[in-house]
Amino acid sequence: MIGMSTLHKESDWVIRVNGDEPHPLPHVHVGFKDGSRVSVCIETGRVLAGGIRPQGRLTQALGWIAAHQNELFAEDRRLNP
Repeated sequence: MIGMSTLHKESDWVIRVNGDEPHPLPHVHVGFKDGSRVSVCIETGRVLAGGIRPQGRLTQALGWIAAHQNELFAEDRRLNP
C-alpha cells in the first residue's frame, strides 16, 4: 500500500482514504471504535462493503462524506494515480 490518509475523526468514527487500491470506484473507509468498518462510495454515499449496527451510527459520517466530496476525490486521486 502506498499510503493512507486519515481525513476526519469524530468520537465514534474515522474516515480514511487508502492508496494503491485496485478498485476503480473512488471510496473511503469508515472505521468505528467497536471495530466495525464500512467502505463508502464517495460519489453516491452507498455502502459498498461492511456493516454497522445500528445503521444510524453511520448517518453523521455519510453527511461528512457528502459535504467533503471534492476533498475526498482529490485525496483518492493523489493516493491512487
